[in-house]
Amino acid sequence: MISGFLESWPLFQWTYLAALALAVALSTLGVVVVTRGQVFIAAAISQASLLGIAVNLWLGWGVPAVAATAFSGAAALATARRRNHRAGVSADEATGWLFLACGSLAILVLAKQPVGLKEVQAMMASSVLGSSAGDAGMFGLLALGAVGLVLGARQRLVLLITDATMAAAVGMRVGLWVMGLALTLGLVTGLAVRATGLLFAFGCLVLPPLIAKNLCRDVAPMFWVAPLVAVVSVLTGFVLAHHFDFPPGQVVVAGLAAALLAAWGWREGREWIWG
Repeated sequence: MISGFLESWPLFQWTYLAALALAVALSTLGVVVVTRGQVFIAAAISQASLLGIAVNLWLGWGVPAVAATAFSGAAALATARRRNHRAGVSADEATGWLFLACGSLAILVLAKQPVGLKEVQAMMASSVLGSSAGDAGMFGLLALGAVGLVLGARQRLVLLITDATMAAAVGMRVGLWVMGLALTLGLVTGLAVRATGLLFAFGCLVLPPLIAKNLCRDVAPMFWVAPLVAVVSVLTGFVLAHHFDFPPGQVVVAGLAAALLAAWGWREGREWIWG
């Protein structure tokens, strides 16, 4: 099984490397998303990215990555600003509207263009295969950036996540941090959805951090447990997908979902035994 996967490396090396790099970048950012209770926001941002790709195909711009990141970045900033507002439309209401509006419009704008509609529908499922050397290099830089952010500012990130009031009291510019993280999330998500599809991108964004949340008692270890889980899951999923001739994105996400079930069981068992 593993030997067959290794034999396929020369043909699909850029796909494998791009997926691994994205798994690290997304799962690292996903720790912030999950611990701040923003999983639904991440889903809405992913849908906004898909709408950007659909609009790009409709207008014939020829630069889907730019449209995807522009729409997802705008959605991320909008939800971050709304979360800071205390009156008017709530963050949950705005996020729900964004998720449903983007999801429906992504299909409607291409309803009369069968080729474009088919491409968007494929991205809604997953399209991991087909990444280029440029994709792998770009996602490698994103992964290094995410790891560098954690290494250089993990204590501040943990403080922001666990006690934003204390973070502001010690001099952190909480508003700028929140907006910066939202914009980063939007940009990375937009690029990921364009290259690997909605299912794989969203799965790697939220499932590894959720697994880490159930395995770790504190936030800080989650920043290395989540990427480790993501990398192991992607490698395992690609090996199994190649051996059984299944779509790799779906195999990876299914494996992560199964691992989350096991993590939930582990947490319940731990609490039952030790209280």
